[in-house]
Amino acid sequence: MRLFLALIFIVISVFLLKSCEANGPTPQRCKDALLAYFVNNQNNGIQISYVDPGGRIIYARGNSMTAPLFSNDLSNTDGYIALSSINEDCFGGKIQPFSDQRTVEGFYDARSFRITRDGQVTINNEGTSRVFNITDCSTNVFNGYSDDGRLYAFHIASKKRYQAVASQCSIQTSPPMTTQPSTTTGSSGSSSGGGGNIGDAKIDSTVNSRWNDNGVDYMDISLKITNNGSNDIKQLSFSSDTSLKNINSAWGVIANSLTDFSLPNDVVIPPSSVYHFTIIAVGTTNPTFKVNTIN
Repeated sequence: MRLFLALIFIVISVFLLKSCEANGPTPQRCKDALLAYFVNNQNNGIQISYVDPGGRIIYARGNSMTAPLFSNDLSNTDGYIALSSINEDCFGGKIQPFSDQRTVEGFYDARSFRITRDGQVTINNEGTSRVFNITDCSTNVFNGYSDDGRLYAFHIASKKRYQAVASQCSIQTSPPMTTQPSTTTGSSGSSSGGGGNIGDAKIDSTVNSRWNDNGVDYMDISLKITNNGSNDIKQLSFSSDTSLKNINSAWGVIANSLTDFSLPNDVVIPPSSVYHFTIIAVGTTNPTFKVNTIN
């Protein structure tokens, strides 16, 4: 009997020890490893996988960055559309989990997914806010447990941009619905110095994914501004013919209204350079953008 009680005591002690480790502070080595991704305006591709206590496994990927006027944390710049192990489909006569016919809710608003320099993670989705610490790491993989027992793993790749999962690929024989390009070019007048243009801005947009929420259609759109001129673009304002989901549904660009935008004050686009940003807009058709002012 004493031996049995001793075994129970050992098991409980080990369980409590593991629980403390799982919910403890972020180790300094993990904080140091995270700092490599906190470079202003640098895109970081992040793959997220998590396991619920009930056995459901979710996989998502998307893009995050830190930047002045955007976020001091490593924050999401797109929707991180996800796939679930419980969503099954028949493919080639075989049961296939992680069906792309039914995606899982990602992040619909700015800064819904954040990682701080100290290793604290905030995830706002599924109608719940989860805040927990990264408690283990190896190279560029970081792990942590939420209070409800969900195990998260984050794989971070610097200077990498991920396309949304379940988006159409370029090998399609017909034009894919989710990669409709839209281009807008704006040009200023001649400069008084060496002649030519002060700057030419070309805006390209790509729809990464579409979904419907309570009867309203939304699009996750990646955009890039290319400076085709011979001088820096320091100020740029432009507008869209399609409305944002809300005023917080723009990442890497200032939303002055639901249809009017401008570059952050600290952003400069040198000649032949590209600046990336992301929005979530209402509708199903890739928006058209109009350059209003450029300097």
